[in-house]
Amino acid sequence: MKKEIPTFLKWAGGKRKLISQIDQHLPAKIDRYFEPFLGGGAMFFYIKQKYNPSYSCISDINKDLIDTFLAVKNNPSRLIKHLNYFKLNNSKEFYYETRILFNKSMIKGIKRSAAFIYLNKTCFNGIYRVNSKNEFNVPCGKYDNPEIYQEETIMFASELLKNVDIKCADYKEIVSLTKENDFVYLDPCYDPLKKTSFVSYTPNKFSEDDNEKLAYFVAQLKNKDVNVLLSNNITENVARLYPENQFNKYVVYCSRSINSVSSGRGKIQEFLISSY
Repeated sequence: MKKEIPTFLKWAGGKRKLISQIDQHLPAKIDRYFEPFLGGGAMFFYIKQKYNPSYSCISDINKDLIDTFLAVKNNPSRLIKHLNYFKLNNSKEFYYETRILFNKSMIKGIKRSAAFIYLNKTCFNGIYRVNSKNEFNVPCGKYDNPEIYQEETIMFASELLKNVDIKCADYKEIVSLTKENDFVYLDPCYDPLKKTSFVSYTPNKFSEDDNEKLAYFVAQLKNKDVNVLLSNNITENVARLYPENQFNKYVVYCSRSINSVSSGRGKIQEFLISSY
C-alpha cells in the first residue's frame, strides 16, 4: 500500500521521490530507528508507517528545524494558527520583513517555527541556506499562490511523531544510544560533485575532513552490528571511504531541481551504501 508522506517542509536533497528505490534496500524488520540528519523527514515518515518501530530517534544540528518538528509534534493546532497569520499576510515585502525579524531572533517560540515554515515555503526553490553569521539569506521566490501549509498534513505528521525522540544534536551523539540490529539511515550533506555544489545547511560547510569523520562514525556503528544505510553522491572520495569489501553500494536515480541553471537540473545517479 502506498504511504502518504506528510512532509511539511521543502528540503534540498529530500528523499520523498527516492523512497520507492530506497525501499528495495531496507532491512526486512526495523525495531529501533535512528535518523541523525533529519532534513524534511520523508524517510522517517515512511519508516514509521511501514515498520512502526518500537523506538525512533530523529535528530539534526539545526535548532530551528528541530524546534519546528517539536512544534508539529506537541502543538500542531497552535502552529496552524500562526501559519494562517503568515499565509494571510504573505507578500514580497512581508517576506523580507519576516526574514529580518527571524534573523534578529525577534520572533520566538512556536511563532518562530511558523515563520520557519513560512520562509521555507516562500523562499527561492525552498532552499534552506545561511551565511557565515548564521542568518537565513535566501531571497523571496516568485510564486503566484504558494502553498504555505496544509492543515491535514501537519496533523498527520503530528500523529506520526507521537512517542518519537526528537533531539537537536550532532550526529555523532547517537553512537552511544545504538545497539545491535538497530537501523540508522544517514542523509548527510553530500560530497560535492563540483566546487559550487550546495553542501551545507549551517555556516560551516561539510568539508573533506567532515566526510572522513562521517566514515569513521559509520565504521563505529558497523562494528556494533548496527545496520547503516547511507545516501551520497557518486564520487571517488565516497567510493574510497566506503570500500567494496566492507560495504554494498547501489545506484539510485534522482532528480535535482535546485541548480540555479536549468541545464544543471535533471536525473543524476547517487550512491546508496549499506553495511548489511
